Amino acid sequence: MFICIWNRGCYNLIILEERPIPKGGTNMNDDLEQLTALLTNAAFVDLSPTIEHNMPKWPTHPQIIVDPTVTHEHDGYYCQTLVMGEHSGAHVDVPAHIISTMMDKTVDTYPVNMLFGAAITYDLQPLGAKPGQRITAKQILKIEEQMDDSAKEGDIVLLNFGWQKYWTLEKEWKYYATNEPGLDEDAVRLFADRKVKAVGSDTIACDTPVQEGYEMKSFGHQNYWLPNEIFIMEMLHNLDKLPVRCYFAALPLKIRNGSGSPIRPAAIIV
Repeated sequence: MFICIWNRGCYNLIILEERPIPKGGTNMNDDLEQLTALLTNAAFVDLSPTIEHNMPKWPTHPQIIVDPTVTHEHDGYYCQTLVMGEHSGAHVDVPAHIISTMMDKTVDTYPVNMLFGAAITYDLQPLGAKPGQRITAKQILKIEEQMDDSAKEGDIVLLNFGWQKYWTLEKEWKYYATNEPGLDEDAVRLFADRKVKAVGSDTIACDTPVQEGYEMKSFGHQNYWLPNEIFIMEMLHNLDKLPVRCYFAALPLKIRNGSGSPIRPAAIIV
């Protein structure tokens, strides 16, 4: 692969193309030195919530349990037990999650860099969308005009609805899990037509409008994104800390026949 890292108004291009592993040499060393220098001086933004007991989850998904099973006092060392579904916390959906005819497209079948790429952040907060409402393609195009940029082929799209403010471990967690705005069909198709790599959001179901627990049709999950192997990421955090352009990197777990996986996503800004 190659990495395009946004650097104060322009891209730095680093060649890391998937190819047979080289046996060394000057060119590889130069590439590694350049990459190391960029990453050493880069700012990293953690885009994941903490995995912990009582964190918000999709209402029908398994409860998240983090238990201090093994302790220093009892066992001489410390180790916790985690119980959670594949779609807990910041996570990725792959086609098998929704599309019954694509059960061969599970998370373990994709390359390790499936969620690496140049990213563009859309600040949707000024639109003031409410639970159940759909943001339109016209509104997306207007935002692109204002920020003088737009999603390109291979980009990772990050949608900041401003929904992190509803994230809580208290009894009000259900509001985050059962209420959110989404996108209309034309907006979903707009990103699909541009052949983006993935779309992520700070909401629990990305493009899907939900109001008081009523889940409306998801054009991204059902029609345009997952069927075209455009990955969907949900429950991202700290999107308000990102510039319009950054480099995005997240690693899913290699779960056999996985419908998705928790991820540890990060934005890299240099």
